[in-house]
Amino acid sequence: MEGLSKKKDFSRLFSQGKRVKANNIKLWSLPQEEGSLRVVFVGRGKRAVDRNRVRRRLREAFRIYYYPQWKDEAIDLLFMSNEKSLRVSFEDLVKDMGKALEEVNFDEVKRESEAE
Repeated sequence: MEGLSKKKDFSRLFSQGKRVKANNIKLWSLPQEEGSLRVVFVGRGKRAVDRNRVRRRLREAFRIYYYPQWKDEAIDLLFMSNEKSLRVSFEDLVKDMGKALEEVNFDEVKRESEAE
């Protein structure tokens, strides 16, 4: 699982990507013509401790439950949440992430990558 690091990648993801919201999680997704899965986790909050904990929880939820089915896709994903997600259980966080990923429409991403 790679991450995004260049400013142009983030700009393209925010401008051309599809945005989905599921409770406290926002997800931006952008299929790529080639390459591998690139995922970024962003935590928002007033304190660095909270931002880092949000990022760790998002990363772990994705790694355990969703990485195996998305690992072979050429897509950029950005998950963003705030400190409100620290007050929900891990199971609820996983469910919210799943709802957001369902709206990306896994089959549609496959068709777009195969057509190009």
